[in-house]
Amino acid sequence: MKTDFARQFFRLCYSYTFYLLFMELFIRSTGGPGVSWVVLVVMAGIFAGNYLLRNMVRRIWPMILYTAVVGAGVWFLPESVLQRGLLTGLAVGIMFTSFRYIGSGGLLPALPDIPLSVLILGLLATIFGLGYKIEGLVPIAALLTGVALLFYLLILYVDNTRKYMNSTKDVKGVPLRQILKMNSLIIAGIFLCMLVAVLLGEALQLPDALVRMGDAIVSVLRIAFFGTVLVFRWLGRLFRFTSSHEMHESAQRLRKEVEENHAFANMMEVFLKVLFVALVIFIIVRIFYRIMKVLSKKYHRSTGERVTETGGRKDVRIRLEHENLYERMRNYLSMEERARRIYKKRILELRKDQPPEAYETTADILEGLRSEDRSGLPELTKLYEGVRYGNVVPDRAYLSKMKKADRGG
Repeated sequence: MKTDFARQFFRLCYSYTFYLLFMELFIRSTGGPGVSWVVLVVMAGIFAGNYLLRNMVRRIWPMILYTAVVGAGVWFLPESVLQRGLLTGLAVGIMFTSFRYIGSGGLLPALPDIPLSVLILGLLATIFGLGYKIEGLVPIAALLTGVALLFYLLILYVDNTRKYMNSTKDVKGVPLRQILKMNSLIIAGIFLCMLVAVLLGEALQLPDALVRMGDAIVSVLRIAFFGTVLVFRWLGRLFRFTSSHEMHESAQRLRKEVEENHAFANMMEVFLKVLFVALVIFIIVRIFYRIMKVLSKKYHRSTGERVTETGGRKDVRIRLEHENLYERMRNYLSMEERARRIYKKRILELRKDQPPEAYETTADILEGLRSEDRSGLPELTKLYEGVRYGNVVPDRAYLSKMKKADRGG
C-alpha cells in the first residue's frame, strides 16, 4: 500500500513540475511576469483532485464532471487570460490520462528509459532565456529540470522496489528491510547532493555567471571574426584590393572588442564556482560512502549467510554479494566485460526477434544462424570462447581482433 501511494505521489510531482516548467517557458516567452502563487496552488489542487478521484471511481463520467467544474471555476480566478487558459488545458489533459488509467484497471504507465521530454523542455527554456534575455527564465529552468529529474529517479526507485517485492513475496529469508534501508540511504544522498548543488548555485549566483560566460564565449567568437577580417584585409592591402581606411577600420573594431572583452575573467569566475560546488558534492558523496561501508559491514556481521525457502525446497543457501560503485565500474570497464559486450551486441543484432535462451551455448547460437548472417561470426565466436571458457586474458590487441571479426574482416 505504501509503495502504491509513493508511485502515484511521485508521478504527480513529476507531472506537476513538468507542466510548471512548460507554463513558465510559455508565459515568460510571451512577455508575462511568470506563474503566480495562486496558479501554483490551483495547479496542485487540480492534480491532487484528479489523482484522488480516479482511484475512487470505475467510470469516466465523474472525471468529465470534475473537469467541467474545474474548467468553469478557473475562469473566476483573478489572473490573466493566458494563465487561466493554460490551467483549463491542464485539466483537460489530465482528464484523458485518467481515462487511460481507469480503462486499464488502475495500471500506471511505464516509465520511459530517459526523461527526454523534461530534458528537451529544460534545454528549450535555457536557450530562450539566454537567446532572448528573458529575466529569471534560466534559473527557473535549471531548478525545475533538476527537481523533475529527482522525481524521475524516485519513481524509478519505487517501481523497481515494487518489482523486487513482487518477485520475492514467496521467498523467505530475503533481507528486504535491509535492502530498502540501503537503497533509501542512496536516494537520500542523491537528493541531498542535488539540493546542495541548487542552494550553492543560487548562493554563488551561478546561473548569472553562466549567462556572463555565454556572453564571453560570444565575445571571443567576435574577436576571432574581427581578427580574421583584419588578416584578409591586410592580405588585400598587399595586393592593393583593400584601402588603408578599411584596414584601419577593421583594426579599430578588433582593438575595441579586445579592450571591452572580459572573457577570461568571466570564464575563470564560472570555473572556480563550479569547482567549489563539485568539491562540496564530492565531500558529501565520500561521507555517504563511508556511512554505506560501515552499515554494509555491520549487516554482513549480523546476517552472514541466509537460508531461503521457496516452492517447498529447503536448505538452499545464497550469499548476498555487495559491490560498491567503484567495483561495479571496474568490472564494467574490464577487458573481459568488453569482450563479452562485443560478442553480445553482434548476437542480439542477428537475433533481435528471438534472443538466445539461457541454456544455449555459443556453438548452438552459431549453428542456428543462416549462412549469410555468419560473416566473421565463427572467428568472433572462437575468440569469445577463449575468454569465456578458456584461460585467455584479453588485452587491447585481442579486443581489436574481436572487433575486426565482428565487422566481417
